[in-house]
Amino acid sequence: MPPVSAVRQGAGLMRMNLADILADAASKHPDRIAIRHRADSITYAGLARAAAARAARLRALGVAPGDRVLIFVPMSIALYEILLAVFAVGAVAVFVDAWADARRLDAAVSLADCKAFIGIPLSFMLMLKSRAMRRVPVKLLPSFGKTALKRGDASWMAHGCDPADPALITFTTGSTGTPKAALRSHGFLLEQHHVLRDELEMTADDVDLATLPIFVLNNLGCGATTIIPDCDMRRADEFPAEKVLGEIMRYGVTSSAGSPAFYARLATAVAPDSPALPLKRLYVGGAAVHQDFARDLLAAFPAARICALYGSTEAEPIASIAARELAEAEVSQAGLPAGRICDSIEAAIIPLGIATHGIMSEAEWQSICLPPDTPGEICVAGPHVLRHYYRNPEAERENKIHVGERCFHRTGDAGRLSGDGRLHLLGRASQVFRRADGTMCYPFLVESALRGLPGVSAVSMVHIEGMGAVLAVETAASQVRGQADIEARIAARGVSADRIVFMRHIPRDPRHRSKIDVPRLIAKIRDSVSTKN
Repeated sequence: MPPVSAVRQGAGLMRMNLADILADAASKHPDRIAIRHRADSITYAGLARAAAARAARLRALGVAPGDRVLIFVPMSIALYEILLAVFAVGAVAVFVDAWADARRLDAAVSLADCKAFIGIPLSFMLMLKSRAMRRVPVKLLPSFGKTALKRGDASWMAHGCDPADPALITFTTGSTGTPKAALRSHGFLLEQHHVLRDELEMTADDVDLATLPIFVLNNLGCGATTIIPDCDMRRADEFPAEKVLGEIMRYGVTSSAGSPAFYARLATAVAPDSPALPLKRLYVGGAAVHQDFARDLLAAFPAARICALYGSTEAEPIASIAARELAEAEVSQAGLPAGRICDSIEAAIIPLGIATHGIMSEAEWQSICLPPDTPGEICVAGPHVLRHYYRNPEAERENKIHVGERCFHRTGDAGRLSGDGRLHLLGRASQVFRRADGTMCYPFLVESALRGLPGVSAVSMVHIEGMGAVLAVETAASQVRGQADIEARIAARGVSADRIVFMRHIPRDPRHRSKIDVPRLIAKIRDSVSTKN
């Protein structure tokens, strides 16, 4: 297996393949456990052999460099054997989350024009509803390629790629609009690995509980051991937390990264008299981490160093803050502290709602950048900031600003940036609105002010044409008296709304189950109001 340093020369270009960094870890730590999942485990050497066997099978079936391969396989050992095989062939892995439905799968296959589809048996039932899936030439179950592995005739051979060659396509959740296909190159993923390795301080000695698929690739590049928790990650807020805590103890888990919903569930299962957990580091991201939740995490995992990460599909991570610092910060109109900007990120704030075109001169760019501590939209540039969407020039024009060699991504988040590079979050830029009295309303700040209300599990402020500022309140209180008490507590915290709507469930995003799905919420409120009328 070639070492990472063996970057190949070809046609005057540096040649590389992301799979080589993982193969390099296998050459250094052949007998170390790479991944554990339920009762199964695989060493680094075994993972490399399995990926090589699967890559040989893909080549035999005609999958060539540049072909797109749709993968619909949940987090498992098989998933990473398949991903490594696709990378080694030089093909492009099109990754769809396990919670995707037939419509989302059909859209992914149609957009990517896939040469192959690899999916669990149940996913083949979806072909009855998807003409695009039925047209895919090569269709495989996750068990493909095992015959060559049993014969022992699989050897590692990764296709040499240009750093700019595409490697991975994933999709945004679409909770704030139409899902976009994020295109990552081999070079981009390598840069992201370096940033994550440094930010998460991952080493080969770590045992990591992984809840997010992309973080496993980082673990493999570091030579660490990954534990995939024995639970359904499609329900990050509903899983047997005691079982996962048992895995943390049994396997000596030292680090973990995941969503607030996952760790909120895990924290509630930690009993006061529980033995000390081996966790040394815990990273929370994918949704906002508020001060009260930071205090809860510190209480549940006192021996761990806990950090909140801010980022997005297009740029992960952007900023980080220690939970202890966050817990001591006051809730204020300045926004939620997100900490320092990562060293490899260049951040700027531009006016909310400003129209930009794809290319700007340095002078044009500087003319729209706002001074420190001024609220606006967060923009970021850097080696691990996504430069392209797949076959979506409109999304690129709306979200990317090219300034010389730098490409700034418009995150769609509102925030403030201090002169010393510390960030405060103000929620989604598209949800900021002007009230009837002319003042600006940041729904995120309203929701932050109302956290922890007795009898209330979630709140969300939205602006709906014809209704004004509508406050949605998730509560089990069904009686008028109970709702009146909640309204009084809301007013006592200085929050006003044109209308308060009580509901049993406020829709969450399907990936992390931590962020509010605003389009679905607005539709639900409209339906509720029209039904009552």
